Amino acid sequence: MFFFFLGAREPHESQELERFSAALDIVQTRYPNMTLGQLSTLLRVGMTPQNAGENTSVSDIVAKTNGQKYPTVARQLDLLGEGTGQVPGMGLIEKETDPNDRRNRWVGISEKGKTLIYELDLILAPQILEKSDSNTQSYT
Repeated sequence: MFFFFLGAREPHESQELERFSAALDIVQTRYPNMTLGQLSTLLRVGMTPQNAGENTSVSDIVAKTNGQKYPTVARQLDLLGEGTGQVPGMGLIEKETDPNDRRNRWVGISEKGKTLIYELDLILAPQILEKSDSNTQSYT
């Protein structure tokens, strides 16, 4: 009812919410143990521009979060990557130790992670595919 008074559409009429729900369904189906915090961290890693062969530091990812502490983000990255001793990882990111400073760890999105993010992007922003289709048609 609140939406009606603001002149906005009802939530059940929102195509954006339907697409968001479909994207979350894909994540939940493939990675049933993934939390929203882990998904958010994965998206931050995936959206970080990476130069040729360079990754970003865990500290950089922590700085982009809204108040999450380093240990929390580090654990999320462990679970998104290779996992911990007790919990297997999801293989969505890759980590490596900085050869110049062993205290620093670099993270980057894996091919498996890129595939998931691309798929979510196409669901959430279908106009990307529509533009691609129209460009393809203009060449034929």
